[in-house]
Amino acid sequence: MSFSGSLSNEHERWGTFGDFMGGTLNPILSFFALIALLLTIILQSKELEETREELKRSATAQEKSEISLKKQSDILSRQQFEQTFFSFLEQHNAALEKISTASGRWTDERSDLDIVRESIFEAASLEEAKEKLEEKNGLCGHYFRILYQLLKFIATNIPDSEIGASFDKDNIVNSGMAENEKMYSNMVRSFLSYDVSQVLAINCYCDGESSTYWRYKQLLERYEFLEHMPFEIDKKQNDLLLNTRNYYRSAFGNSGFVKSISASA
Repeated sequence: MSFSGSLSNEHERWGTFGDFMGGTLNPILSFFALIALLLTIILQSKELEETREELKRSATAQEKSEISLKKQSDILSRQQFEQTFFSFLEQHNAALEKISTASGRWTDERSDLDIVRESIFEAASLEEAKEKLEEKNGLCGHYFRILYQLLKFIATNIPDSEIGASFDKDNIVNSGMAENEKMYSNMVRSFLSYDVSQVLAINCYCDGESSTYWRYKQLLERYEFLEHMPFEIDKKQNDLLLNTRNYYRSAFGNSGFVKSISASA
């Protein structure tokens, strides 16, 4: 094949030229195609990496947002609980003051609580004392019902409560204590005088799990609510109060154990 002069009219020569050009250009074009493919793969890998990073940042932001929302929800739940708790506590304190203050109905400026105490601590047994207390239900019964509802509210409504609204007796005994649950029950207990706590020990005496007072008894045990109750009246040990040590499983906490040892010594 010659490039001088006019173009050749022979097809064989043009075929040979085409084969030459194809053999020369095809490797070059294939090389550029390979380079383009590699560049595409690199770009796609970079885009995928950027996408992964963006998804990771989005997931982190979502997680932080969920944590923030959870904290806000916890704070709101705590505020709602405390708002109701302190309102309930105010009603409790008003009822407690009413039974502890001289009402004018009795001689010697005695209170309703004084009348109840005089009646029940003359009894020969816990059963008899509870019967006498029931007879005086109109004097102090309202207060002890408010106290029960307040302790029940703490147990079932405090954030992260494991007892639940069903208030099952097994859950009262076996469930763990929520954060600050004991603190709120101690706060309530701090308002009770020794006289009130002694009458409360009689009030929650009952003959078994079928009694309406059984869960009340369990709450006293759960919160060691009688921990500071003295077993003496007028500086003398009282047999009825001493007998309550064998009735309540853990309502006296360490204080009950120490007093039990002291009484038997």
